[in-house]
Amino acid sequence: MKRKRHYYLITLQYLGFRYHGWQKQPDVNTVQRMTERTLAYVFGHKNFKLLASGRTDAKVSANEIAIELFLDNETLDIPAFLPVFNKNLPQDIRAIEITQTNEKFNIIQHPKVKEYIYLFAYGEKYHPFAAPYMTNILGDLDV
Repeated sequence: MKRKRHYYLITLQYLGFRYHGWQKQPDVNTVQRMTERTLAYVFGHKNFKLLASGRTDAKVSANEIAIELFLDNETLDIPAFLPVFNKNLPQDIRAIEITQTNEKFNIIQHPKVKEYIYLFAYGEKYHPFAAPYMTNILGDLDV
């Protein structure tokens, strides 16, 4: 049977504290690994491939990252698929949007802007709930 490939662009958000970055690595938990496991469970097969627009380091979160899904021999009913996909993803990963694209789309070359946000506080020690999101520098800073 001849392979018919379908292309989808998925926008994800994730809280990276539990993960060793996006890219799959042996013996560690990554966002890509969890996303692929979820897709395999929802599809009931592993006849797909994922490629991300970029990678994140360990413990880094992403407010918006684009990944491309290459799906062989079937199409997605996007409105029906998105809620099922989100229901089965871990609580710290969420799919925001899925759109169909084509073989001419290049996830690596398409992004035009990347934005990074670094949060820090200085002076007094801040509330412990902020610790996962911010770096605290005790004392004064010459900003």
